[in-house]
Amino acid sequence: MKKSDIRILLVDDEPDILEIVKYNLSSEGYEVFTAKNGAEGVAKAKKKSRI
Repeated sequence: MKKSDIRILLVDDEPDILEIVKYNLSSEGYEVFTAKNGAEGVAKAKKKSRI
């Protein structure tokens, strides 16, 4: 499996943390999505799900 096939959802209420972690994972080739709270994270997970 290629890194670009892996999708990562980061959830954190600190925008700076999201930005730093997203940058680092994206730089490694992962597809990264972010959410600023649990409710937004669940909604994005459902929307981005491949199932």
